[in-house]
Amino acid sequence: MPPSRRFQRSGSPGLRIARPDPRRAVPDAWDERIAREARHQEVIEASFDRAEAYQRVGDFEQALEWLDRAAVASGGLPPAYRAARARWARAAAISPLSVVR
Repeated sequence: MPPSRRFQRSGSPGLRIARPDPRRAVPDAWDERIAREARHQEVIEASFDRAEAYQRVGDFEQALEWLDRAAVASGGLPPAYRAARARWARAAAISPLSVVR
C-alpha cells in the first residue's frame, strides 16, 4: 500500500492537513500589492491637496512643506507643481506670515 493511502487510513477520517491553495496564493499577494499602491496614491494626492489648501489661505510655508512631502512620496514633482513651488517659494519670501513666525 502506498504511504499516502496508509496515512489516510491510519489517520482520523475528519483530520485534514490544511494546505494553501496555490491558485489562491497569487491573487492574495496581488490584491495586497494593489491595495498598498492605492493607499500610497491616496497619501500622495492628500499631500497635494493639503499643499493647495494652505496656498489658498496664504500660508505658503506650510504649502511648501506639504508639497515637499508629496515630492518625497511620489518621487518628484510634476512640471505644474514645480512651477507652483517656485511661485509659492517667492510668495513665502515676501509673505507677512513669514515675518510673524
